[in-house]
Amino acid sequence: MESNVDPDEARAALAFLDDDGARLAERVVTPWWYHPIVAAIVISQALPGTWGVALLPLAIVAIPLLMLAYKKHSGVATTQPAGPRSRRLMLMLLVIVVLALVSTLVVKLTDSSPWWALIPAAIAAVATVLLGRRYDAVLRQELALPVSARR
Repeated sequence: MESNVDPDEARAALAFLDDDGARLAERVVTPWWYHPIVAAIVISQALPGTWGVALLPLAIVAIPLLMLAYKKHSGVATTQPAGPRSRRLMLMLLVIVVLALVSTLVVKLTDSSPWWALIPAAIAAVATVLLGRRYDAVLRQELALPVSARR
């Protein structure tokens, strides 16, 4: 199969795509409200009585609704990491949140003082904010790279 594409045109198109990635990277920022909502999901499990049961579904429903609103506002929505570093950070954060939720559930099931659940909740909240900000920075760096350099 023979191609009729001019090499200079192909290079110009690739350069445009790389520039487009750099412009996209400037616009991608996780909204300020995202990290507190994730922390609220974990903290909700530490709350006594029905407060945790009520807060969890509200937080889970709020995330996609607020993400849709943010997409309409900014014109950008990213739901996947752009490269290996952002993928690693996302997995680290996911593991921490899952472990915190499991730890909080263990505290509830063992009839321990609900105050013990604040420890994993606090760890998850801090990790969500710190790793979330780091994820944003790495994601922007990876999006600014040429597509061929991301993997």
